[in-house]
Amino acid sequence: MGKRPDDEATAVLVRVEGPEGARSAATGVADLTTGEPARHDHRFRIGGVTKTFVAAVVLALVDDGLIGPDEPVERHLPGLLRAPVTVRQLLDHTSGLVDDSDVRYNDTAWFLRHRFDVFTPAQLIGLALREPLTFAPGTRQQITRANYVVAGMLVEQLTGRPYAQEIEERVLRPLGLTATTLPGADPTMPAPHIHGYENGADITEHSPTIHGAAGEMISSVPDLDRFLTALFGGELLSAESLAHMFRVPDVPYIRGGMAFCGAGLDSMVLPGGTTVWGMAGVVHGYLCGIGATRELGRRAVYMMSPRTRGNLRVPPAVQSLLTAALEPGH
Repeated sequence: MGKRPDDEATAVLVRVEGPEGARSAATGVADLTTGEPARHDHRFRIGGVTKTFVAAVVLALVDDGLIGPDEPVERHLPGLLRAPVTVRQLLDHTSGLVDDSDVRYNDTAWFLRHRFDVFTPAQLIGLALREPLTFAPGTRQQITRANYVVAGMLVEQLTGRPYAQEIEERVLRPLGLTATTLPGADPTMPAPHIHGYENGADITEHSPTIHGAAGEMISSVPDLDRFLTALFGGELLSAESLAHMFRVPDVPYIRGGMAFCGAGLDSMVLPGGTTVWGMAGVVHGYLCGIGATRELGRRAVYMMSPRTRGNLRVPPAVQSLLTAALEPGH
């Protein structure tokens, strides 16, 4: 992909850092209508990377002594889950809550019809709460957005304040992440930003309430790199709470293989055997992610604006990018 958009994506932003130094690249266009070139400081919707911010805040509340990682969620949100799900099981996706919702964010046709509707957290998790657990808590793993919608509700119950305010005060302001926002119900994007497309339609503007605490945030490559560095470097959490993020339960993943999610971070083993930690976000119009080796010797942040939303959180092109950026010798 040179300076123009191609058949797969309209824009790509990348920042990598390792022993060889730091490199940033931006290619494609931020807006197909105006032809504005994509820049590394453009904002975009980060989707599931929001979960890493939410997990960091929950674990900060653990540091504050407001809750324990193995404490039942029901103790603070009585009657909500009707099951002995712990805080840790929400954050590492071993709760057993079903991976389904009446808010069908993965259904493109539904999304295009409802992208300006406003949804409540209760609507986002309504189906998950009505259905029986997919498995007994703590016995398997399945990535489920409902886990993080509930985590957002838990933050609000423990603090008496919106989870967005807690993220702003505990993460965004201390780190100076001025390009990162939690838009709530505001469908607009702050300038400058990358436009997102779906089957030829500009869907940059849509209701963030479709995603809630599981994916509403907007950020930029420099801000995500700063967050990643601060998080792994221990600036936000105690060593004990940070360790929960890198603790993967020894249980099967529901679709095959073994679990790979910690509390707000996923692990991935690259072809050469290097383990990297991070999070991927897939939302209509945008695909992004953060990843690094545990000791921060190598790290990467990326964003693609695909022409059509795919189903893979880490598609082959991104796997190749992460291997080239984070695997020694590539």
